[in-house]
Amino acid sequence: MRRVLVTGAGGAVAGGVLDALLENGWQVAGLTRTGSPDSPREDVSWVGADLTDTVAVRAALAAAADALGGLDALVCLAGGFRLTPIDEASWVDFEQLLAKDLRSAVEAVMAAIPFLAAAAEASGDATIVTIGARAALTTPPRSGPYVAAKAALVAWSGSMAAELRARRIRVNCVLPGTVDTPANRESMPSAKTANWVQARQLGELIRFLASPESAPLSGAAIPIG
Repeated sequence: MRRVLVTGAGGAVAGGVLDALLENGWQVAGLTRTGSPDSPREDVSWVGADLTDTVAVRAALAAAADALGGLDALVCLAGGFRLTPIDEASWVDFEQLLAKDLRSAVEAVMAAIPFLAAAAEASGDATIVTIGARAALTTPPRSGPYVAAKAALVAWSGSMAAELRARRIRVNCVLPGTVDTPANRESMPSAKTANWVQARQLGELIRFLASPESAPLSGAAIPIG
């Protein structure tokens, strides 16, 4: 049975991701800032940490690995989005989104690597799935800080894949378009939603990439939606 930690497990798209994993027999730990969402699922082991706090993240990853008996996969679902017109932007906007969209993944990965390496040594395969954005490729206007952070995450994911290949840890990055969430519908009431990504669709792709089924795929950046 595969064991996975999902960061950002209380977010708007997390339900579909958790469903895809749990319904396929995975053991799941979820990381949120507070330790559990408002209505925590009983089939998830919950841990808490601020993903910009190195010490707290390492403690949370250790607790998750202890609860599950190890870690075979890490899903870096945590992130943030904000439109920022260039005339209103400052370096603070870049810092904030780099913290949400890049550092959150960096801290989780660094803390998870010892556990993933142990799993890969035992089973021959461990995985990391990061969440970039299609916007990192299309670079739409009024999204400079967000696009910069996501593009950095995509590039780092590729570098990780090359570096960790010899340790049998595979790394792939998902590039979603607009995900169908209540917040996105509220902020874009006139948008055409037919091509928006459903949370469960995103979850199924993440589950596939996290599983041995996707071997030997590594270093890919995969658009969806």
